Parts: sequence; C-alpha cells; structure tokens
Amino acid sequence: MREHVRAALIAFALLVHGIAASPLPKSVRRAQFDTPIAKEEIGRWVHLLTSVGIVTTHAEIAEASITYGTALADLRTTLLGPFRPWFRISGTGQAWGLFTFPDTFPHQLTVEIERGGTWERIFAGLDDDATWMRTTLAYRRVRGVYDGNTRKPAKSYDNLANWLAARALADFPDATAARIGFVRFHTKAPGEPPDTEQTVKFQRVVPR
Repeated sequence: MREHVRAALIAFALLVHGIAASPLPKSVRRAQFDTPIAKEEIGRWVHLLTSVGIVTTHAEIAEASITYGTALADLRTTLLGPFRPWFRISGTGQAWGLFTFPDTFPHQLTVEIERGGTWERIFAGLDDDATWMRTTLAYRRVRGVYDGNTRKPAKSYDNLANWLAARALADFPDATAARIGFVRFHTKAPGEPPDTEQTVKFQRVVPR
C-alpha cells in the first residue's frame, strides 16, 4: 500500500507541475506582438503560409495568435487554480511555461576588467576564451538572479554586479575597474544572412 500511495503522489506531482511547466502562455498582451522576436517569428509564418498558397498578413496572424493564446492562458489558469495554495506552501510553483518560443535575441552575461586603460573580458557565457568564475556563473540557480530579457533589471542584478565586481577586483589586483553587463545577439535561421550587430545592455562599471 505504501508503494502505491507513493506512486500516486509522484504521478500527481508530475501531472500538476507538468501542466505548470508546459509551453502554454501565462498571459497574452498585444504589446508582446510588437517585440522583435514576435515580429520575426510572425514574418516567418507569413512567408511559410504564402509559399503553400495561403495568403495572410502579419496582422491576421497576430490577431489569431492573441485569440488562441488568450484561450490557452485561460485554460492554464483554470487548471492550476486549485493548486495555487499548494504552490505557495511548498514554494514549488512554476510561473511560466518552459520553451514557449525560441529566443532569437539571446543575452550573454559578460564581466570585464580595466588594466592599463584597456578593457579585458574575463568572463562571457559559453565563451571558452573568457572562463573566469565559469563554474559558479554557469550554475542554474545563479541564472535566476539575472535576466537580460527584461526592460529593467531587478535589484538582484545590481547586487550580483557589485558582487562580481568585488570578486574581479580582488582576483586581479592590477585592475582599476570592473564592468558587468549583457551583450545581446541576433541569431538567424539556417540559410538566412547573419546579423553581426550586437547591443550592450544593463552595463555597470565599478571602480576600485
């Protein structure tokens, strides 16, 4: 009996948290369809549908996406509603669906130091030439402290930037300043011309 109860509880947890983590939108707003990611993705769908004889427009696909996306978001809210007290008590809630869309504008966390008037990159995500504190910064829990996709970073990002700057200045005694920020890239689909433009965001400079 104990094994059956344990199996039932595990199956229940997998079902509930599976719904919470499923790629269903938490909410749908019209402003979301004005982002570069959304415009690019809708443009691909317009091209794909047109190539098979289905004539449509960016506005029509956006409107259909809003309609169906809102319905799915309402369904997700309805399904998870009875379990929200459990999420609060256990601290195991999942606030967003996983893998809801491909991020074609990824952000790379970077740490630089200034030595002799020149900035030197000592860490960059997934960069084998800048591996300072890679083990710590690659840890999944650290990733939750910062988010380059937001319009305005949370206070936790400033705390992280100050901590990284202090560590960098301690590890490199000849450095006169540390600089923490994000570099935003634009990845393109295979066969499309590459976009080499990069944007620096949320940069923080901490002098010694």
